[in-house]
Amino acid sequence: AAGERILSNAAVVTGCQETISASELCVEDGVMRVQWDDGREVPGGQLRRRLPPHAREARGGAAGGDLGAHEPRARGRGVVAAYCFFRGGEAPPPSALRLWAGAGDDFRPREFAFSDVADTETNLEMLQALMRDGMVVVDGLPEGKDAATLEHFTNEYVGSLQKDPARDEANWKISKKEDAQSISYNQDARLNNHTDQSIPSHGAVGLLLAIHYIDGHGFNTVVDGFAAGEALRKRDPEAFKLLTTYHVDAERDYIASRVDAAQNHTNSLLISTKYPLLQTDAQSALWRVQYNEVFRTPSSLPFDVFPRWYAAYQKFVDMLHSEEFERTVPMRAGRLILLQNWRVLHGRAGEQSPSRTLVGGTITRENFYSKACQLVQRKYGVAPSQVHAAHAAV
Repeated sequence: AAGERILSNAAVVTGCQETISASELCVEDGVMRVQWDDGREVPGGQLRRRLPPHAREARGGAAGGDLGAHEPRARGRGVVAAYCFFRGGEAPPPSALRLWAGAGDDFRPREFAFSDVADTETNLEMLQALMRDGMVVVDGLPEGKDAATLEHFTNEYVGSLQKDPARDEANWKISKKEDAQSISYNQDARLNNHTDQSIPSHGAVGLLLAIHYIDGHGFNTVVDGFAAGEALRKRDPEAFKLLTTYHVDAERDYIASRVDAAQNHTNSLLISTKYPLLQTDAQSALWRVQYNEVFRTPSSLPFDVFPRWYAAYQKFVDMLHSEEFERTVPMRAGRLILLQNWRVLHGRAGEQSPSRTLVGGTITRENFYSKACQLVQRKYGVAPSQVHAAHAAV
């Protein structure tokens, strides 16, 4: 019940006999039960949930009478399966994604009313759209001058914000500052498209990014990095291979880069790292785009590789800022945009009001996955542990 293994009979804990064994197996109303020789009983369903899906199907019928109870869970599994902890970095299947291009594409991001998201089915639908399309917009958030509404929204409907180790708050806050040194706070200048946490403070890039406008209005740019990446693969396979094989050198000083922030950043943190801009799984499917030009440092690539790699790099960066792939999303106070941060890049362009103020933060894969499991539980009447167990075998 506590979600932990029962260790009272484990030999390493109690010194009990290691010869404990099953004394009786029986099937009652189509459900197998296991009776152990110490008097304990374990429902067979607990063992069955650990089987891979094909084995569960093969054991259907009378001996697997709880199969029907698992069918609803399978219908909800598509939201989270590719982002569970067991898959070893496998990309979602192409059938689970809708790729989109710039303004010429007929794609329009799904919009949800904040007042509707409290409904479990709508909440789950929002997360499904987010994973399929890479972005959703939520409108009608309550007025506020701080991150309280953002925190409530993410805690209840998406997954809690990731804690930032260099400040007290989990969220960041950006507002215009005259003579800002950081491009993030110089709102009259264009902010190039990028992924957040390109240099992750915890070693893992946040899966989701939430941006909530609490004052003013402006325009955010967005790009489907998977769509641009697949276009590069098709048009220039050698460039795609270079960007998936060789690394970007990058470094971030978490105090210096936030010199213009109104928040109190007190903990020093300097991180240097190397990563491929385009990351693929074992089947060469795109898994993550990780890019932010402002933190790139001199390259340590071999001399014979660098010219070819840099030409591929510049080609892809140009694609990310082209009319073919970039589109603009109008934003105003009370609107929030959720992005799949491993896929969709964002930036800033166009007229921004002087009062434009936004708060935001990242959400880890683990927090999102757990929230999705809870929603599957509520909608289909299964325990989160059952969803986890199903994905362990996917």
